[in-house]
Amino acid sequence: MGTILEKKNLYMMAFALLLSIGSILVLLKITGVKEIEMAFHIPLFYLGAIFGLIILSLIVDTLRIRDLLRELGENLPFDYLFKFNLATFFISYITPFGSGALPLIVYLLSKKGVSPNKSLMIFTAKLLFSGIFFGTVPPILLIFFRNQLELGTVLSYFAVLVSIFLMFLLFILIYIILKPRFVIEIVNKISNISFFKKPKLEKYFEKIKEEIILYHKNFNDLFIGPSSYKLFFSQLFYAVAYWLLFYSIAPVLLLAMNVPFNLLAVIGRQLIFYDILAYSFIPSGSGVVEIGFATIFSNILPPSKLGIFVGMWRFFTYYVYLGISAIGFFMAIKNQDAKRMLIK
Repeated sequence: MGTILEKKNLYMMAFALLLSIGSILVLLKITGVKEIEMAFHIPLFYLGAIFGLIILSLIVDTLRIRDLLRELGENLPFDYLFKFNLATFFISYITPFGSGALPLIVYLLSKKGVSPNKSLMIFTAKLLFSGIFFGTVPPILLIFFRNQLELGTVLSYFAVLVSIFLMFLLFILIYIILKPRFVIEIVNKISNISFFKKPKLEKYFEKIKEEIILYHKNFNDLFIGPSSYKLFFSQLFYAVAYWLLFYSIAPVLLLAMNVPFNLLAVIGRQLIFYDILAYSFIPSGSGVVEIGFATIFSNILPPSKLGIFVGMWRFFTYYVYLGISAIGFFMAIKNQDAKRMLIK
């Protein structure tokens, strides 16, 4: 597979961290640092609750992988899958648009005898069920609970645009999954380009088309049929549970800061805006997320506490996840071609 943790990944991670820290410092400069000491005096109860939410979210996310693999006929131990899942979190955190996750998933599962096609199913299933959540819940919130979200005119218009975009992405993903001929046609068009029209490449294009058809069959067997509803709803439940646990960190922080808040407004704003802010060329949306969240929370937090809140929220939802997942990454690859996998 070649190296996964390359120097360019580390440079990108360092750049993302610097950008994130710089954005937080700018926010603190703008909003003031008079109450910065509260960041170092969070009661242990709230710290324990936040770390509990983080660990529980990672367990829930691992359970959905375990259950899906079992349905695919693969019974891997939970402790390995937990490390495997942390590794995929880490590589997605340090690569643009999380692009490193799929190659790592294929590599690590292949070491356990899982075919690339099944690995692709794991990757796309996570995208699909998270996509269903993000593509359906924001419109429901905006239609039925707009007043409770307290967005204001500008944020309301932006939220509508974000919801439309997320629904569009969900539609595209479902169409690609359910219409293999569409993907095969794309493969055929690529194979007909003069640069790729070489005899030695023909077998690879044919193999790709075979894998597309097999993937479609596996997907239909798993999720489309009279007995598939249990797996479908269990996967959807895991996706919803993961994201709700993740979004519960902000309310706990606000409780620790003694800031009154509307729970639906805090959860709903994250649900609508986080997904669109976090995925960009800069890993984990560093810089964009910090400034974006300061904007969407600016009318429900006192200005003097806004920068502190965003800084602490980012610490727990990014730096802590990044640190834990880095440990999992190195544990997952420790005994698997470590010399090839480590930095060039």
